[in-house]
Amino acid sequence: MEWLEDFLEIVATRNFSTAATARNISQPAFSRRIKSLENWIGADLVDRSTYPVHLTDAGNMFLPRCQELIRDAYRLRTDCRNVAGASSQLITFSALHTLAIYFFPTWISTIQVPRLPLRSSMDAADFLECIENLSSSRCDFTLTYDHPDGPPVLKTGPFESLQVGSDRLILVSGTDETGKPIFDVDGTSDAEIPYLAYSWSDGYLGKLISLIRARWRRPLNLTTVYQSSLAESIKHMAVAGRGVAWLPQSCVRKSILQGELVQIGGQQMTLEMEVRVFRRAGSMQRENDALWKLMAQSAEKRISRDAAITR
Repeated sequence: MEWLEDFLEIVATRNFSTAATARNISQPAFSRRIKSLENWIGADLVDRSTYPVHLTDAGNMFLPRCQELIRDAYRLRTDCRNVAGASSQLITFSALHTLAIYFFPTWISTIQVPRLPLRSSMDAADFLECIENLSSSRCDFTLTYDHPDGPPVLKTGPFESLQVGSDRLILVSGTDETGKPIFDVDGTSDAEIPYLAYSWSDGYLGKLISLIRARWRRPLNLTTVYQSSLAESIKHMAVAGRGVAWLPQSCVRKSILQGELVQIGGQQMTLEMEVRVFRRAGSMQRENDALWKLMAQSAEKRISRDAAITR
């Protein structure tokens, strides 16, 4: 199915780079998948000697049957699920670890109604895995952070999204026996400050942190002493006094209330983030479409409530 959908993407865009972006994979990986399809067919489907690329005679013959195969496959899956009944339908989510732990349980409970029993599963993953899970149809919905100035999240391709919440990146430090921060970025000392960073596999929050650091009035003398793709792991290192870290406020709220962590750096060291749920656009089974409508209604209520508070 991935190969067939890749082929339709290159037909639509006539450009390997654009098609790879739409499929949320690297261009070399996308090219390998097209070549794998051609090897399986036993004929070249794409003429790579032209720009934009064109289909070969075999590609033109394959195109309508490819479209038909994909439609039939998804139609068959939907029919089988509908025959099995809504009670057996398992709705699958993929989400960043922090959102899976601190956001999803409360959020999903606010959008359920008695007429829509929900059986769900959650795959907590890093950012790139979440995007790949949705792009490859390994999940029905993906929850991730988004920011207008951050890297684009599923802005191309057959995806749609709803803002379902918000969070904030804040800079925190562990506390000493008096409750004061162990480390202070506002001081005049030139001493290096140990920094607890996100590993590159996470990617997205690391890019947002770069936005925050770029607007600081002077370079921060941070020295990376620990890396992890898990916010929970970084939080526990911060609580242990091993360094400073930018963490989602939802992740550290309880630790701050308990005096284990304290926010440092002020508002200049923070960044507001949207929490968005994504799905593949187009026809879906009844249960997923009904849940999406409930998500939209819940999001509208949240926006109206927030507007009323600010007035």
